[in-house]
Amino acid sequence: MTTINPFTPQNVAKKGEAQLSIFYTNDMHGDVNRLAKLKTAKDSFEKANKDNSTLALTAGDCFYGKDRARLGLLTKVINALHLDALTLGNHEFTTKSKGLSEILKGINSKAVSANLEVPEENPLKECIADKKLVKSAVFMKGGHKFAVIGASPFDAEVGADEDKKTGVKVKNADKTIKAIQEEVDKLEKEGINKIVLLSHLGYNDSADLRVARECEGIDIIIGGHTHSVINGVNKETKDEEHPQNIFMSKRGEPIVITQGGKLNKYAGFMDVVFDEKGVIKTDSIKNKLVKVNEFEEDKTVNSMITDALGEKKTLATVKNDYKPACEFEERYTENPIANMYADAVLEAGKDKGVEAVLFGTNTIKKGAAGQITNYELKFDMMPYNSKTFAINMTEKDLVGLLNSTGSKVFKKKDPELQRCAGLKYTLDQSMGDKALTKLDVTDEKGNVIRSIDVNNPSDTKTVKVSVDEFLFYGADSKDFCAKYQDKAEYVGCQHDIFTNYLENKKEIDLAKPAVKDNRITIKYTDLATYCPQYSMEDKINTMNAING
Repeated sequence: MTTINPFTPQNVAKKGEAQLSIFYTNDMHGDVNRLAKLKTAKDSFEKANKDNSTLALTAGDCFYGKDRARLGLLTKVINALHLDALTLGNHEFTTKSKGLSEILKGINSKAVSANLEVPEENPLKECIADKKLVKSAVFMKGGHKFAVIGASPFDAEVGADEDKKTGVKVKNADKTIKAIQEEVDKLEKEGINKIVLLSHLGYNDSADLRVARECEGIDIIIGGHTHSVINGVNKETKDEEHPQNIFMSKRGEPIVITQGGKLNKYAGFMDVVFDEKGVIKTDSIKNKLVKVNEFEEDKTVNSMITDALGEKKTLATVKNDYKPACEFEERYTENPIANMYADAVLEAGKDKGVEAVLFGTNTIKKGAAGQITNYELKFDMMPYNSKTFAINMTEKDLVGLLNSTGSKVFKKKDPELQRCAGLKYTLDQSMGDKALTKLDVTDEKGNVIRSIDVNNPSDTKTVKVSVDEFLFYGADSKDFCAKYQDKAEYVGCQHDIFTNYLENKKEIDLAKPAVKDNRITIKYTDLATYCPQYSMEDKINTMNAING
């Protein structure tokens, strides 16, 4: 076993002081590729800190997608990791409250979240009654009490696909801050003054940094959601991987924030000493991210993976690999894999008369190199495995949908740009909310069959469109799609559609012109406001690469 112990255990000499070592991770996103190594990293932590007070925490988005086999596997591995607590990120809610409640029943860790609104009829109420889901959890370690509070993301559409009266909701930003502070106050009244916030709010001014500024009594924030890499202990920002993460709370006490990227690339190790008043001694803070690939694989976890998911098999070999340099390039430029999947859906819907295909850009992730295996398709490229349906949309609703989702590309943090087949369309930032300036229905070769007047679309003429089920309830799409749900025809689930397509092709060439055929044209006037969540560096580098 590879043992990596970043720190020498700290001696606590003064009476009343308390030392705490924390193993942390976040945004695992259901990754199966490094699970076995993550287990060894945790074992290494336990071995190095056998005489210390320890907490093992994960800050949300452990689970991902709807695949039952993978969800079951992740439950087993999380139990094998012996985590003390996990918070609920947005992806924990992919299976809705009912699915999440079943998951939580099988987990030995405490699930913590202080900012959820859970109606009495919601399945999660049972988990709350059984104390599987709590606002905070208290752990006695080395004769001291340490509390962990949870916070779920208020900027994600948690519960959007559930009944309005019985579905779970996350409190907005202001109410979240209030909920966190109320839980801190309650704990302090109980004499607990060493408090960790396990946050899936994100490392930014409106989330974790706001908590640090406005709340009192929190000592450590283990974060997630923004996939930030925060290494070391930094009183000011040094570089992208060493941002400022030491702040002073409203009470004038130090608070340290950290986060470990995503997809189990890093395991986090933190070590702190609290003084007799429960305040962190700033010069005691140690924080380090260690690459999980530096650890050996745990054989027991490898066996769990094979038992749960079966053997890996190749679906298709790849010529001319597609390797996006960043998430912006992957999601908001022409993507050959997304186009290929759209073509697969179009083919699958032929018997139902499907003319066009639409699905959100977040459906397809990553690139492809060498080969595409069943593991890669299910767990990396298409983690959600949503259902697709055929609906007869009026031209007016189709234009409304593309305007609603398309215009958000230039101003919303996480917009739902629509990938397509059987269509070509243009978005122009200068047109504001009416960003759609051109829309054509095309044949399988991309030739225009007919053009739709985007300024005066018909409310009687229709286009048979295959849509991802998310469009029935997504904030920017439901007004145009939900009305068709009752008469929608089932086309298939994402995994089956793409698996069949790839197995029939056997070999795919990601450089062929037909794979990148300018289905979506985006005209931006201000690159800074085009997909504002991405860095200018990523956007500039991507555009330069596209333009040669």
